Amino acid sequence: MAGRRGNGEGTIYYSEKLNKWVGQFTAGRKADGKLNRKSVYGNTRKEVKEKITQALSQVQQNIIIDKNDITVYELGLEILETKLSTNIIKETSYNSMSHSLNKIKNSLIGNMKIQKVTYREIQLFYNSITDLSNSYIEKINILLNLIYNEALKRSYIYINPMINVIVPKSNKETKEVDAFSLNEQKKFIEAIEHDKYKDIYYIAMFSGMRIGEILALQVNDIDFENNEIHITRSLTRDKESNVILGKSTKTYNSKRNIPITSLFEKELKNAINNMQDNDNNLIFTTRNHTILSGANINCFFKRVCTKNDIRLEENSNGKLESKVNTHMLRHTYATRCIESGMPAHVLQKLLGHKNVSTTINTYTTIFDKYRNDEVDKSINYQKSQLQMH
Repeated sequence: MAGRRGNGEGTIYYSEKLNKWVGQFTAGRKADGKLNRKSVYGNTRKEVKEKITQALSQVQQNIIIDKNDITVYELGLEILETKLSTNIIKETSYNSMSHSLNKIKNSLIGNMKIQKVTYREIQLFYNSITDLSNSYIEKINILLNLIYNEALKRSYIYINPMINVIVPKSNKETKEVDAFSLNEQKKFIEAIEHDKYKDIYYIAMFSGMRIGEILALQVNDIDFENNEIHITRSLTRDKESNVILGKSTKTYNSKRNIPITSLFEKELKNAINNMQDNDNNLIFTTRNHTILSGANINCFFKRVCTKNDIRLEENSNGKLESKVNTHMLRHTYATRCIESGMPAHVLQKLLGHKNVSTTINTYTTIFDKYRNDEVDKSINYQKSQLQMH
């Protein structure tokens, strides 16, 4: 007998070979992307139609689903590999996201089959990571949402357990921007007078460049005729976390031109005069003419500060050491600029921030202090002019 269709609920036909009514319908897709076709049988057309209706209802309730053994971690890794191979993300982003993925991998849900993980298990995992920073938690949350949205698109699941998950807040206090005070900066300048990395420290402290941007500078990036540095790239890391010379800056807005000022011009020229021949034509390299990593510079920076009693704190072993990092030099530059009265939109361009709100939010405390100082100046001015006491 010729096949007949139900009312939009699959195909129903009578099989003379089976001597039964047969109903066929689609329940999403299999792991390989092919349609997941299902069949039901009955003695009457009505019976088959009822079975199809019931089966489709079960599909919506996540009861019928093609079995798939892929784990949360495996799907996450597949997503990252695909994004990297299609140039959606760079190696530096891949490396950063891999840290979040490994955190998931080592959790109670990481190696579970994605179809078996429930909302409750995801929430328990979230509850266990409150000792991480808010930014780290947010990165994990973004990645898990990517994973489960992909699982939903592939019909590995029919209900996304992430919908009702509550993203926790970190137990850690949000750190304020850490910069040298004027006295600390003076002490640091004296301490590095004969330091081998003095040129790097000066450029960072008086230009606001990131250490990775400084270490990626090539001679053709320096324009003494127009007194500008063209920032076009930064050091980054590949998939294996090896330091490499990036093809671009950290973000699109980080690509910028900044002025060469008298505060670090001598040190910049000195660095160029002393540079060694190297395959990457970099101004700063190791003794072996290879890429100089930011981590290396950071270690020497901490040693200098510890040796000269700058920001000393007791560590876990009871010894005094400096709780500093080279990014403080960028913050120190920004702080001095704000203190001198530089408008936020000008500082934004110099630092390479995407928009002025990023600059204001990053340096809120310093801008507030500057605002209060300006208000005090205004009050004193008005009092003097109006002869008020």
